[in-house]
Amino acid sequence: MFNDNSLKTTRLIEKIEKIAVSAGEIVKRHYSRGVANVFKSVRQVATDADKESEQLLKEGLLKIYACGFYGEEGGGDISHHGDHWIVDPLDGTENMSGYPPLLAVSIGLLRDGKPVLGVIYDPIHATLYSAQEGEQVRVNGEAALARTQVDPAKAIVALDFSSRMETRPQTLQQLARVLERARAAKIFGAPALSLAEVAVGRLDLFFRPSTKLSDMVAGICMVRASGGKVVDYGGRDWTMDSEGVIAGSTQMVEAYLPCFRQA
Repeated sequence: MFNDNSLKTTRLIEKIEKIAVSAGEIVKRHYSRGVANVFKSVRQVATDADKESEQLLKEGLLKIYACGFYGEEGGGDISHHGDHWIVDPLDGTENMSGYPPLLAVSIGLLRDGKPVLGVIYDPIHATLYSAQEGEQVRVNGEAALARTQVDPAKAIVALDFSSRMETRPQTLQQLARVLERARAAKIFGAPALSLAEVAVGRLDLFFRPSTKLSDMVAGICMVRASGGKVVDYGGRDWTMDSEGVIAGSTQMVEAYLPCFRQA
């Protein structure tokens, strides 16, 4: 069973990283040969890669540690108590059918509702991000030396739209206010990757109206492990019940928060 000490063992995190890479190989194989989308809802799609990747993740992670499990495709039970694996077997499914080639496998661990471990793997660019509460963020096994931009006017801000149509007018208004201050804005279509890039300092801020746990847990652990701040649109510390997420350095979050507090 995991405990605070075992979570921080190098051997354990390496096992989780290997599982993420194996799932990423499934994703990359499907991406290389092309995939057919199946609509889960009017605006959400899934592929065979999602399902195969999640099955591998579930089997591998529960073999390491049998606790709660929630997957983007298969669902599961989540509570505010105990430990729960939270996985997105393929973040960026919309990108599977074309450009940009930005995809990720995301593995997070929630402990009593708090993200304490995160592993994110970008199989197209063979980039592996990992973090644990109280430890440095690592990229491909090496400690990440995060670059921190302190000037809000020079910030590169990433965002992601929700599939919920009712949120989009508000997101566009927020984006318009952000663009009055920022140097540039980007949409990756893979929120886990956006959060990982905030953690290592290649993006300065990320925001999104929807906070699906499968997209968020691993990346939020990374941002916080890097010394960053993650809040909801009201400026309160992010929790698993939050609506809306803003992640970045303390300075950037505070500088851009007024963009989200306006009606």
